[in-house]
Amino acid sequence: MSKKQSVLVTGGCGFIGSHIVDRLVADKSEVVILDNLSTGTIKNLNKSAIFYQGDVSDKILVNKIFSQHKFDYVIHQASKINTNVLEEDPFHDLSSSVISTIILSQNCITHKVKKLIFASSVAVYGRSKVLPVAEHGEINPIYSYGISKQTAESYLKYFSNYYDLNFQILRYANVYGPRQPIYGEVGVIAIYTDKMIKNEPLIIFGNGENLRDYIYISDVVNFTVQSIEFKNSSVYNVGSGSPASVNDVFSEFQKNSLSNLKPIYKSERFGEIGSFYCKIDQALKTGWKVEVSLKEGIKRTIGYFNKHNRAWNNFKMRY
Repeated sequence: MSKKQSVLVTGGCGFIGSHIVDRLVADKSEVVILDNLSTGTIKNLNKSAIFYQGDVSDKILVNKIFSQHKFDYVIHQASKINTNVLEEDPFHDLSSSVISTIILSQNCITHKVKKLIFASSVAVYGRSKVLPVAEHGEINPIYSYGISKQTAESYLKYFSNYYDLNFQILRYANVYGPRQPIYGEVGVIAIYTDKMIKNEPLIIFGNGENLRDYIYISDVVNFTVQSIEFKNSSVYNVGSGSPASVNDVFSEFQKNSLSNLKPIYKSERFGEIGSFYCKIDQALKTGWKVEVSLKEGIKRTIGYFNKHNRAWNNFKMRY
């Protein structure tokens, strides 16, 4: 990517967004962040970026930011993930994914931004009957979060068809790694790490055999930043392509623990999606590849939290 290109990153103080900002800054891009800090934190702020605290669904604020900067690209990461049907907030999903995407799209068209990159989710597929799921697979979200992502995708295609908006839709799988916050029931690796810090038991809901597609943060950042260079508007699954069960995840934590960890099994929660993993052939065709295995990713995640929590002595590090 050329130096000194200007990029707006919404949610740039959040888990994924902050890592993307760090990469862009390292690549000598000029970066502007818009984040309301509802799930992100000021501790993640890259001081080389220009920061606006506010909501991406605030049309007046977003219009003002676009009028003050000449953006080449927009990377829309602002969103709160929640796939627990009992804790979802549809109005928040509508605002953070749909309304925000419309506002950003209109500004990108008005200000002739080269491309809008949208962080979507594999949640748009719902309970897929065919695994692994390819990008052309059935779209049938079962959570409000997935419905909002699907709707935002539809608006991007609408703006592309009628106003020539160039977009990339990136359907992230289960992203994990350093800086991932704990909220709701999202992210078993982050939850397990948090439980270990607090010396609390690690719980497995159901029999632990449901499969998921876990992908480490650096691989997600690599693809997201690389997608800036893609010419045609496209949709990509961004996952590892290698499914793993919760029992597999627990086993990796067990290997890195000083204590004799034993899982605690509880009844499967209401609204569970079952097994899911995605097909990543389209992403691989771009030259991108998955570089961090689940084993290595969990080790790196443990190492990060071990470094940032000096009182945490539950883990032995195997390097």
